[in-house]
Amino acid sequence: MSLEVLSSACQDHKEAGLTSSSPSIELPGLRRPMKTHGPYAFSEEELKTVDRNQIVGVLDSAPTIWDKGGVKIVRIAENAVVKYGCEVKISEARNMEFVAHHTMIRLPRIFDAWSENETKHVDDDTDICFIVMEDVQKQLYRFICELRQTESDYPGPVGGGVSQGAFFTDYGAGPFSSKSEMEAWFDERLAVCREFGIVDQAQREFRGEFRSLAMCHMDLHPRNIMLDCHGKVWLIDWAFAGMYPAYFETATILRHGSQPYFELLLQLLGDEKYNEATSQLFAISFALTTGALCKPSWEMP
Repeated sequence: MSLEVLSSACQDHKEAGLTSSSPSIELPGLRRPMKTHGPYAFSEEELKTVDRNQIVGVLDSAPTIWDKGGVKIVRIAENAVVKYGCEVKISEARNMEFVAHHTMIRLPRIFDAWSENETKHVDDDTDICFIVMEDVQKQLYRFICELRQTESDYPGPVGGGVSQGAFFTDYGAGPFSSKSEMEAWFDERLAVCREFGIVDQAQREFRGEFRSLAMCHMDLHPRNIMLDCHGKVWLIDWAFAGMYPAYFETATILRHGSQPYFELLLQLLGDEKYNEATSQLFAISFALTTGALCKPSWEMP
């Protein structure tokens, strides 16, 4: 089990302008800041000196913000929440610290992180929502451009670890020690699809697709986009983030189907050059789901 102590994007009024008197902004599908009510276990000053045991000791009684699927988020101070559970990985904190250090993207600040053993969808398509959403997409575009400026020779989560998310199996993949190792894993998944007749035998391999790696969020979805009262976008949930080919980000957006709130973003990215590579990822979906445990015949004993 991992624990992350994060600054609260939704109540950090000094940076995000989230005051009780600030007007709210309604956007279709985007996550709105979750409000909780004190008193909380610690004041902002006390939070600077508490130790990990004290934090763990108040988790059960702290106001709950999220509790689902092995992930729980509770508020322990006006400016801090703790995300923890059996599905929370320390790599998420490393990903966030990397992005905070290398970009200007707004995301919750990590106070501490350690491991222990153990949307609302709105169909209202009014013009005003479309205009604000357009601005959101432009902010997302700038974020992605910043992420693509980062480079690494080591694939997967920052600091190492299992790769997770839409284009890996439910069991994850890796850790990968090199680009060629990750490339070989995807070629193996392709081989499984070939043997089951899911893809054409002539389907080209992933060779060369992993020459350049950049930080990707890997879960861009309205539920992971927060908008503060000044119209500034914050990205949350970096659990699947890591160093991957740039088109992986585009593919994760396309995976959600035709979503009107991402149309402009995709246009701005102009990733048509990645169409073939993106199609490759979708083509091996069988080997990532139903055939996740299958191996090519040449690997069988």
